[in-house]
Amino acid sequence: MFKAILFDFDGVIVDSEEYHYEAFRRIFEEEGFSLSREIYYQRCLGFNDAQCIRWGMKETGKIEEAGGIERLVERKAAYFQELFDQRIRFFPGVCAFIRSAAEKYPIAVTSMARRGEIEAALQRAGLSHLFRVIVSGEDIEKTKPHPEAYRKTLCLLNDHLSLTETGRAIRPRECLVVEDSRAGIQSAKAAGMHVLALAQTEDPRRLKAADRVLPSLEGIALEEVEALFNR
Repeated sequence: MFKAILFDFDGVIVDSEEYHYEAFRRIFEEEGFSLSREIYYQRCLGFNDAQCIRWGMKETGKIEEAGGIERLVERKAAYFQELFDQRIRFFPGVCAFIRSAAEKYPIAVTSMARRGEIEAALQRAGLSHLFRVIVSGEDIEKTKPHPEAYRKTLCLLNDHLSLTETGRAIRPRECLVVEDSRAGIQSAKAAGMHVLALAQTEDPRRLKAADRVLPSLEGIALEEVEALFNR
């Protein structure tokens, strides 16, 4: 049924959303704004760094007073990296699932995270060589829930793969996306793809737009996921 599997990064592969929240919270607090954990998880998942800062610091003048959006993004990235380096956490079962998936399908990452963060984490887990394509927040103009990210990933994946490998270009409906947020699910569905949602960062009731929802990939074999979508 599937010809490719596309993975989100934060909230799917690495347990890092709390680090993103803490980094944004520190930035906002330093600039006289506040950001609660509840609001961050409700509103900001799917944003890239610049979008989250513009959303949280609604007064354009304050952004300029703080050195501009690029400087604020750099500060947030430094805070995040400090937390990330202290203890990187991969979700249980995901690394084994990725290795299994890569043996059968071309796989890719589609994320609003920074490319450097994605590549560093995948390298640390020994997974970087398995991914054919990485699309990061720096590679697109319209972030999730817009479908641009997943459309671009599939386009690049088809460019990367030889026709001797696939026989023809992979179609959107032949892609399985693994996501954890409502914005990510909306993005993938709008791109015409199937979605498996993991309730690792959001309440599963908020993920019902996905085709299937699982608590995590811990103890889940690739064949079990395939069976879920073949029913």
